[in-house]
Amino acid sequence: MSRRLLTAISSLKRTPRSGWLTHGVSLQDVESVADHTFSTCALSLILTDFELKRGVHVNVERVLRMATLHDLAEAFTFDISKAYLAYLGKRGEVIKDEIEASAWKHLVKGIKSPQMSNNYLRMHREYLENKTIEAKIVHAADSLDILLQIVDLRRRGNQQSCLKNLWKATIKRLRASAIPSVSTVLKMIEALDNMNE
Repeated sequence: MSRRLLTAISSLKRTPRSGWLTHGVSLQDVESVADHTFSTCALSLILTDFELKRGVHVNVERVLRMATLHDLAEAFTFDISKAYLAYLGKRGEVIKDEIEASAWKHLVKGIKSPQMSNNYLRMHREYLENKTIEAKIVHAADSLDILLQIVDLRRRGNQQSCLKNLWKATIKRLRASAIPSVSTVLKMIEALDNMNE
């Protein structure tokens, strides 16, 4: 095991999700990356269970591993918000991927087992490529968590107009998902939000 990896896990509890700051949420109301990771894991598990019930073959272990590790590099890179990337134009996402890939290599460097470090790197690459059912589930869960967080922020009185734009953009992205169970969970979250009105 790598000390670097253990320290990264711990530091995510103190790493804020900076995208919320760019949407006008006060720092005291911003969730940590670890908070988001837990929620993404739980939502990934729910989506996986729905898909398994439909008879779709999904590797539950891979989903949960990917969800658990998907933002681990942010212990070193911080949470690079899409709003920051917008200033870089089309290259913004590419630069973010390069920075996070470099952080991942740094994370696994101290792991004494080459098989373990290669598995973690492969898992991260699979998540970025977003081609497998497992990666698609984790990406969808990641977006569903944004909506859940907006519902929570609205319940606590945060009615920033920027959140409405983020809500609409996230719903649009989720409605394009090829995973049927995403629409089921999305309807549940929309119902929760309607209770705030």
